[in-house]
Amino acid sequence: MKRICLIVIIFVLAVGIHVFAGESELLVADFEGWPNNLGGEIGVYGSLEPNWEEKDTVPYSWVYEPACAGYNAENVFEGKQSFRLVNAMGSKPNESWGSFSMNLGPTLDLTTMPITVDSKDVSSYKYLVFWVKGENGGEHIQVLFRDANALNYMPQVKYKASDAAKEWKKVKIPLDEIRKKVDLKHLDNVGIAFGPDAGNTKGDTVYIDNFIFTDNE
Repeated sequence: MKRICLIVIIFVLAVGIHVFAGESELLVADFEGWPNNLGGEIGVYGSLEPNWEEKDTVPYSWVYEPACAGYNAENVFEGKQSFRLVNAMGSKPNESWGSFSMNLGPTLDLTTMPITVDSKDVSSYKYLVFWVKGENGGEHIQVLFRDANALNYMPQVKYKASDAAKEWKKVKIPLDEIRKKVDLKHLDNVGIAFGPDAGNTKGDTVYIDNFIFTDNE
C-alpha cells in the first residue's frame, strides 16, 4: 500500500510540474501545421509576397517544408518545417517595405479594419522568443506588435532585433521594454519587418521558427 501511495504522489507531482511549466509558456507558432498554434492566420505582404507561378524555381516567402525545391533540414530549427522570408524575389519586388504577420487568435469579424481577432493576454509573460537563421548572415529584422486598439494595420511597436547569423540564433524580446507602448492584455498580432524598410536588399533570406511567449530566458 505504501508503494502504491508513493507512486501516486510522484505521479501527481509530475503532472503538477508539467502543468506549471505549461502555464509559463505560450506557443504561438512552430509552423508544423496551419493556421498557427493559436488558430491565427499567417501572411506575408509587400516585398515578401510570393509569385506562386515561379515557386519551383525562385525561393519564396512561405512555410518552408520538405516539398520546397532545394529543401534542407538545416533550415528548420525543430520538427520538419519552419517559415522562410525572402525579400523582393516575388510578385512585388519594388515595394519599399515587406512584412510577415501572425494573428494571435482566430478571426472574429472580417468586416472591420483591421479585422477583429481573438486577442491574447500575454501581459504575464516576460519575453517573446523565437529562432532565426540567415542565408548569409547579417540580415536585418524588426519585430512588430499590434493590439486590439489599433486603428489600422500599422504596428504600434517596431523593435529592432539583433541581425541574423548563418547558424540558428535565439532572439529574445523583453516585454517590459514595450508594455507601455502596446496593450499586452489584448495583443492581436506579432510580425517581422524584413523588407527594404528594415535595411534588407533583394534576395536576402531568413528562416524563422518556434515563436513562444515565455518566462524563461
